[in-house]
Parts: sequence; structure tokens; C-alpha cells
Amino acid sequence: MCALAENKQKMESLMKVVDECPKGNRLNSKKLQDSLGLPLPVIQAVFDIYEAKGYGCCSREIGSYQYMVKYKMSDNKQNKQHPFCCL
Repeated sequence: MCALAENKQKMESLMKVVDECPKGNRLNSKKLQDSLGLPLPVIQAVFDIYEAKGYGCCSREIGSYQYMVKYKMSDNKQNKQHPFCCL
């Protein structure tokens, strides 16, 4: 549904960020919103999908929505912090 409602390039950028975020790091939905121009509910929906598949977990603190990577989808060999990560 998100892909239908939003720009395909923005959605691909979001998926790339989530896929390539190093294991153990957290992604901040507000930072992603500011950078990619996607609505928070769209970003949160993507985080929820990844969580449901067992790739990470979401925090649901009031005023903050973050996703922590447990397992990487991609085979990114770099072990540096992603610019959208909180840690």
C-alpha cells in the first residue's frame, strides 16, 4: 500500500536505508522523514513489516519511533554507522 501512495524513488531509498543499516544500529523515523520527505506512517509501516519478518524490532516510545536492526537483509560488508542511525 505504501508503494502505491508514495513516490517510487523515495520508497526505494527508504528500503535501501533499512536494508543496509548495520546490525545493532537504530534507525530514527523522524530523521528519515526529514531526509526522504516521506510521511511518518509510511516509514513506521516499513519498520513494522521488517519487525514482523523478524529482521529487527521497533520502539514505540511517545514522540519517537525507531527500528533496531537484528539481521541485515542485504550483504553489506561495511560495518560503519549509517547516517540515519541513532547510535
